[in-house]
Amino acid sequence: MPPRRHQFWSGRELWVMVVSRYPNEEPLLKPNVKYVANMHGNEAVGRELMLHLITYLINNYYTDNYVRWLIDTTRIHIMPSMNPDGFESAIEGQCSGGQGRYNARGFDLNRNFPDFFKTNNKQQQPETKAVKDWLESTKFVLSGNIHGGALVASYPYDNEANNMLTTFSSPSLTPDDEVFRYLASVFSFNHENMHLGIPCRDGTPGFPNGTTNGAAWYPLTGGMQDYNYVYGGTMEVTFEISCCKFPQRSEIPRYWRENRKGLLHFLGEVHKGVKGFVKDSSNNPIPKAALKILGRDMTFYSTKRGEYWRILLPGSYIIEARADGYKPSEAEFIVTSQEVTIQNVTMYPTRVVSDQSHVSSEGPWEKHLDIGLDIVPTAGPMANGEGSTSVSQLLSTHEKFDESNEKSSGISESEFDEYFSGMGIAKEQEKIDGNLTDYDIPPTADAVSAAGNLGRSFCFFYGYNYCAILIALALFWRLRL
Repeated sequence: MPPRRHQFWSGRELWVMVVSRYPNEEPLLKPNVKYVANMHGNEAVGRELMLHLITYLINNYYTDNYVRWLIDTTRIHIMPSMNPDGFESAIEGQCSGGQGRYNARGFDLNRNFPDFFKTNNKQQQPETKAVKDWLESTKFVLSGNIHGGALVASYPYDNEANNMLTTFSSPSLTPDDEVFRYLASVFSFNHENMHLGIPCRDGTPGFPNGTTNGAAWYPLTGGMQDYNYVYGGTMEVTFEISCCKFPQRSEIPRYWRENRKGLLHFLGEVHKGVKGFVKDSSNNPIPKAALKILGRDMTFYSTKRGEYWRILLPGSYIIEARADGYKPSEAEFIVTSQEVTIQNVTMYPTRVVSDQSHVSSEGPWEKHLDIGLDIVPTAGPMANGEGSTSVSQLLSTHEKFDESNEKSSGISESEFDEYFSGMGIAKEQEKIDGNLTDYDIPPTADAVSAAGNLGRSFCFFYGYNYCAILIALALFWRLRL
């Protein structure tokens, strides 16, 4: 796919390369994951490793099963440099110091985003605006922010609330803290030595297992990873991948060898947890539905096509969906290890009476939620980083639902065919079976409305004595449902 780019007043551009089986298409439920490097211009190792990663993925598609699975099932976005102006002013061989850290206007881009905890009055820079627009146009599920100058995987929050009781090194934990700890450890333990927790400089403390909460390390306002999580619904982790910020170019092969497995493994974590569609009773997607995993006070949203994703560890969960004009819905599901759960949720509109006031519907069908559940196998762990890895089973790009799914998912196979073919996508012939739970399909809102109109007409023409008989019969019919 031709790289996307943004040009700034200096004349330099931000480039993004998309690596995927069909990079010009956006298949339904195919998750987006990204790497952003060189946010600080003098931290140059990540910039070079992103170019190595792009080359590695393309060159090993036909020889490495894990790489092939990753490209077939994922849209991988790579921005090698978010701060090309700063990079141009940085000096090769300087392992510390600040020359080149800031953009051409003298701003630290990792202090330039809107902040969840505190007001950020710094003037928003073109690079920051470009990334915000990118997040608005593309729903990212997972992200890595590549830095240098330390050896640690740092997870949100980077900032903390104003609290007189907190200390400088107090952790600031997100509602998804155990997920972030896991994601950070995936990278750390697949790095050659990050997990050892050895400090870069004498006299400084190390990081147990090579991971840390951002605020516990040092709090900052306006960081990009907090913005991704709070405002973009994206799980982003920051990777400090080299003790030297701008080493000599001859050292790049060593840094690639140390970081390759971590970079590859982390991308695959986008296929953990749950994903699905939020739709109405006519199978139309519900965009911008507000979603929340109960017990976690963090909202994320469905896409314009009704898709959603959330990375979760194995366990039982309840998802809550809310949208204007629809009744809130809750659905239980289970996440298992090495598998992604597909959970489709159907929402029913709020019933409107003749005076246009909204009333809740208490009919027996309102207690039923039209839900589809399927388990899709994903790749197992890599054996090594040498291109000889194996996976437990390759995941086809598009899941196919068999006839046993139709009632529980609320979407028939023919409807899925129509949905996918509209995107120019052909489904795989091999079916992926899952254990599904059947749910009764309730009467539609149109049928209920038609019955109500008939009843009012009957009362008007035949009088209210006959109307009472009609109501009794209607209640009897309703209870039999």
